[in-house]
Amino acid sequence: MKNKILTVTIALICLLTAKANVAFSQSNDHIFPAATAAKSSIDFDSKGFIINGKRTFLVSAGLEYARIPHQLWYDRLLRLKRAGFNCIEIYLFWNFHEPKEGVFDFSGDHDLDAFLKLVKKLDMYAIARVGPYYCAEWDFGGYPIWLRFKDDLVARSPNAAFEKYTDRFFDKLIPIVANNQINHGGSVVMVQLENEHPLGWGTAMPNEYFKHLQSKALSLGLQVPYFFSGLHHGSDPAGNKLSLDDPNRPNPWFSTEFWSVWYNYYGSSQEDADTYGRRTWKIIAHGGNGYNYYMAHGGTNFGYTNNNEDAASYDYGAAVGQTGDLRPIYYQFKKNAFFARSFQQILENSQDAGAVYNSVVADSALRVNGRHSNNGDIVFVDNPGKNSVSVQLKIEDNLKQKIELAPGEIFHLVHNYNIATGVKLDWSVVRILGTGKQGNTTTLVVYGEPKSAGYLKFSTVAPVKLLEGKSAFTANGSNTALSVIFDENAPVTYTFKSKTQTIRVLAVSSKLADRTWFTDVKGKNYVITGPEYLAQASFVNKQIQLQTEHFWEQKDQYPSIAFGEGLGKTILKSVYAKIKHEESVPFSAQWQVKNASAAAGLNFNDQSWLKSKNALQMGADNDLTADAWYRTSFTVIDPGLYVLKVKKGGDRATVFVDGEQVASGYIHNNDLKFNLKGGQHQLAVFTAHDGRDKLFNYLGSLQDVGAKGLMDEVYLQKSKDGDYITNWKMLTIKGMTKMPGRIKIPEDLTSATTYKIGVDAFDKHSGFAWFQAKIPYDADHVPSALDFGGIDDNAIIFVNGKRVLRQNGYDISFSLTLDGLLKKDSVNLVTLLIENTDGEGGISKPVEIVYNDKSRIALTNWSMKGGPGDYTTSQGWRTLTAADKFDRPQFFKSTFILANINTNSKSMYRVTFEGLGHGSVWINGYNIGRYPEKIPVKSMYMPESWLKKGLNSIVVYDEDGKTPEKIKIEAEIKASRDIITEKF
Repeated sequence: MKNKILTVTIALICLLTAKANVAFSQSNDHIFPAATAAKSSIDFDSKGFIINGKRTFLVSAGLEYARIPHQLWYDRLLRLKRAGFNCIEIYLFWNFHEPKEGVFDFSGDHDLDAFLKLVKKLDMYAIARVGPYYCAEWDFGGYPIWLRFKDDLVARSPNAAFEKYTDRFFDKLIPIVANNQINHGGSVVMVQLENEHPLGWGTAMPNEYFKHLQSKALSLGLQVPYFFSGLHHGSDPAGNKLSLDDPNRPNPWFSTEFWSVWYNYYGSSQEDADTYGRRTWKIIAHGGNGYNYYMAHGGTNFGYTNNNEDAASYDYGAAVGQTGDLRPIYYQFKKNAFFARSFQQILENSQDAGAVYNSVVADSALRVNGRHSNNGDIVFVDNPGKNSVSVQLKIEDNLKQKIELAPGEIFHLVHNYNIATGVKLDWSVVRILGTGKQGNTTTLVVYGEPKSAGYLKFSTVAPVKLLEGKSAFTANGSNTALSVIFDENAPVTYTFKSKTQTIRVLAVSSKLADRTWFTDVKGKNYVITGPEYLAQASFVNKQIQLQTEHFWEQKDQYPSIAFGEGLGKTILKSVYAKIKHEESVPFSAQWQVKNASAAAGLNFNDQSWLKSKNALQMGADNDLTADAWYRTSFTVIDPGLYVLKVKKGGDRATVFVDGEQVASGYIHNNDLKFNLKGGQHQLAVFTAHDGRDKLFNYLGSLQDVGAKGLMDEVYLQKSKDGDYITNWKMLTIKGMTKMPGRIKIPEDLTSATTYKIGVDAFDKHSGFAWFQAKIPYDADHVPSALDFGGIDDNAIIFVNGKRVLRQNGYDISFSLTLDGLLKKDSVNLVTLLIENTDGEGGISKPVEIVYNDKSRIALTNWSMKGGPGDYTTSQGWRTLTAADKFDRPQFFKSTFILANINTNSKSMYRVTFEGLGHGSVWINGYNIGRYPEKIPVKSMYMPESWLKKGLNSIVVYDEDGKTPEKIKIEAEIKASRDIITEKF
């Protein structure tokens, strides 16, 4: 069976599932045009985007403001801007803004208007994904929990109830987005309605639900371009097409989700940088007009916002890490971004010209792509192989140059491009980082390996005056050639002047290219080389001053140099009082403990709790946490070993009988077994979950799907080990491609083979198969239900030839009632038609028989209350001792002292969860999320904005009662950095 415990496998399965949906985006990738009122601000044609009248390549960064404290919004946005991103794409999670019905929150961390205005302040654009569904590995896919309790509601369909509540949310949300549209002076240039809907992408509107969303959004002021669900989602959006041009597409090619790495990662490597850098170059080279990395910064699932695939960290292996650290992939994306934006006048108005330039290389193992426009051409030479290649280029009869292509590298040659008034870049045979304009000076930044060479050829309308690096130039009338050499440690400048225009070629090593930045200071543009990260630039006493960052682990340091207009160059000096790095912070007080399980007590007063006959799922009492308590009483007539059975609900539970813990485990795994004596008993059940499913591709009622806690019918069943369906047979079905609406069971299953539960029946391929077995029947011991532990993936279930149930979803436990379906005097058969979508498949877990006799005790008349309780009150705390052992939820608290917070030393602190079970952590009253993590990281990020100099508090709520003696507060060395002031 599929091992969903392995995160890598999870990622692959999710990737394959998501890829199946990409077909929708490819079948319609059209964008609705802007309203007339917005066209002067944002428009497009089939070749590119036009923003404020200028051809604009959109380099967009997926980021969620909901996963970042608002105090850090500016920092994270600036890091992305520094890497060349000019756009931010965001989800506007419904349950983040309306967590409780009718109670809207657009303040503090939820202040969407402030976020969009901050994007505008940074001179960036925004793409708003308004929902109402989001996915995003976010709890419940972004739906508010209270929607689960609405009758007659069908999500994402033409349904009056769902549209009613969506409309009410949109009435609050859309005006904020509309007021921040670019034509109103804001940052929003595009809007996505819905997300990854299985029926409609682009401009497709297959039913009235889509038309309703469109009508509602337009009525609330939507004027910028918009689309449904997404455009070209995938980990390699350009694929293997040599041209993304489509004469039938009226709008630019754009990817709204370019999956860079994946959500089961923490951190990314140089290999990731090479892989996704190449995939980005393919978009640029093949005619794409923009892309959005999902994610460029992942962030954190604070509180209870994670879904069941992750916990606190949503690092995603992104370019900007969870703590704001910069990975190799960040610097690679910077190279892609600055190049695309520097030559957007070509890329946003071009056509395929690959055939024109095929003769540039003779090696048939290499590929050549070309883009041609009235503004110039770009030729891309692609080495798809795994080995480095030395390539002889033949550009013109008298221009032959050699280049070294790394494995997988796509090399760019710019041709016939007006780089400044009266100055044309005829050819570049060198890697270009980007261009900057400083008054009448144009700076062209090129990079390469130390001691390697690059070549540029210019033509000018006026004579050239050589200023810097004269010996590297060859002038011939209106033509000027330049051969650059790269120094390992310092930038080299080559400068010439033609009339009023100064052209500066700034040659830097590949390593120094990562440390080269373009920035504006009071309307003046500068190119800065040297710092690992440029945090701020300003003027002090008419001299430029920088704030830069130096990462603790980084050994190499370069002097910071600012290049301004003309030959202006300022070498800056570091002014830095080094502070001792706090790599580990001890707890400053003994751990205190407080019982969080009073509800388990025999005589606990639950009169104020929510009452119901059958158990109600979590959230029924309007609680939004991942915990809930349930209480009832029952009588045992037949003592012995019992198992707690829950028809619906999940996930983890701890069972108490008469105040004593008797079992713990997962609700549907038959873990909850315990011995009972005869007589009356008090039952308390503590339940907890690790995030709700994101409901990818799901259309339907929200009431039952993915329920948590106890729900509906709950009973105690006398345990009879060995009462399971056995002797399964299976028969593969050939030629079936989709689950049928109606189908009959084959009359003859004599050719079926023996099948063992848990074995892959599909040889790791998609397909369909029949599975059949006998249901034992005894008049004195009548089966009442079958409990399925899990099917891999989807199934239709028949009993005695009658179709009784359809179950969708991998490895979900469910119960099948047999009332009225069994025959007394003949063989009873259960038959399954199973669909396997990919990988392994079959019946993943045993099918248990439930008997309806005196050994079954129905549990009714429940009291329930959600939440972990209140840790903020002073009552009930005591000192934790070494002898303390707990078998139920507990609160623990302590303090720690930080000396260097808000100083030059930026320690990125994390708290480990070694020795703990499951639970949550609060730092100074802020819930930093759930543990344990489901990705390869053993600690939780504590945002620096929530920490303070001096005394800080920590509270741990462990649902299993595990004590915190082993946990530590440590700085993440790779992410921690120092702030340095650089002055003239």
